[in-house]
Amino acid sequence: MDLQLRPLVHVRDMTASVAFYEHLGGEIIHGSRDGDWVLMQVGTTQIALVTQPPDAGRGEGTVELNFGAFAPLDELRRHLRGAEPARHPDLGPQLQVRSPDGLLIKITQLEPDPYP
Repeated sequence: MDLQLRPLVHVRDMTASVAFYEHLGGEIIHGSRDGDWVLMQVGTTQIALVTQPPDAGRGEGTVELNFGAFAPLDELRRHLRGAEPARHPDLGPQLQVRSPDGLLIKITQLEPDPYP
């Protein structure tokens, strides 16, 4: 399975958080330090920062593990017991599954890279 990890961090102060990750060598690749979300490249990892608080009722925590999948989600769902399809309003189709420890894992469908 070709998965790309994209941790998501719920932050209280976007400007301070962006500055912190910039000090680690991070660069904004989508979004804005003045907005509600930003995607940053920090080394070989992309990290998403959002200002909305986590939804504890859905099992979200301050940090979430999100994966982007190049394989079709239907194919992944056959391999993941308990995975449920979902739709994120901005990211589109997802699978949501819990790790053995109860951590909510979200897998979003990615488009194949047209220029491999």
